[in-house]
Amino acid sequence: MKQTFGLLSFVALSTFAVGGRIPPTCTQNHVAKYDDLHWEDPVETGNPIPSNYNGLDYDIFQVDQYDGFIIPASGNQYAMSFEGRGNISAHDNHSTFSLKSLSYSCSGGVPQPACAISMWGFRGRQLIAKRVLTFPALEPGHFPSEFVMNATVFDQRWSRLTSVGFANARADNGEMIYGGLMIDDLRYTLEGKCGSC
Repeated sequence: MKQTFGLLSFVALSTFAVGGRIPPTCTQNHVAKYDDLHWEDPVETGNPIPSNYNGLDYDIFQVDQYDGFIIPASGNQYAMSFEGRGNISAHDNHSTFSLKSLSYSCSGGVPQPACAISMWGFRGRQLIAKRVLTFPALEPGHFPSEFVMNATVFDQRWSRLTSVGFANARADNGEMIYGGLMIDDLRYTLEGKCGSC
């Protein structure tokens, strides 16, 4: 009986000792391609990404469409922050998400210096992960079809997040870069109570 009780106690403690949050009871994989979202031109008030888009909320980002410059990773649309920064968070308070991969670029025209995109992953108010993605400099003398988005993958540190922040800057000196931040093909797993993901 003692061994059985000890095993049950361990399971119970493990169940409730995950960052103070109830562990997920369901998971769902998503790839946000943004091609199913409404876009219109001319852009009067922007094309905001709707709340709870595949379980996530986007702050500052909006949907944009390929204009002949940097080619999206897939389809014809992508998420764009014209301010070069933004935040993505789980819509439901009882949900988290784990990043798997994304495509990204800085879009400021040609020429454009190399761009450093800082990313911060949070679980509640706790910083869980941080990294910097570098998008190379864009130089004149190339066809537009040569400008494509980069892609990256994320390790286990980017799991069970409640929000992710983005901000870009010049890679050489950290100063402001006058360009937007593009993301596409955001792959992630949404975790939460059944019905919330």
